[in-house]
Amino acid sequence: MDLERFKQLHAYFSQQDLPEGARETEEYEAYTDAIHENEECYNWATAEKLKSKGFDYESYCCLMMADNVYSSLDDAGEIRYGDPSVIINKWDEGLYGIPIHDGGSSMVLIHYCPWCGKKIAE
Repeated sequence: MDLERFKQLHAYFSQQDLPEGARETEEYEAYTDAIHENEECYNWATAEKLKSKGFDYESYCCLMMADNVYSSLDDAGEIRYGDPSVIINKWDEGLYGIPIHDGGSSMVLIHYCPWCGKKIAE
């Protein structure tokens, strides 16, 4: 799917009041497939999501890192400790880590992005 068609479908499928049954169509399946299989569509959708939330995604090495850091935060912008769906944390000191979900606050400090492989600037 090309990006322009994806943007049209995104505008439709991201509505608050999506008509009943809209997610049970071939168009919706093509739309979700594009997010998962087309890097250009994924990058555009992710950047749009992070922009709409006011998250400074451009300061990260890649959109996957930015999206996963954003997903690790609660509504107040604080790290969601103890949440097993969190796969990476970023602290104010510029440190990044992968949490160890054993009931404590342990983590593995990382120096390279797990998605793009770039060295993480501290």
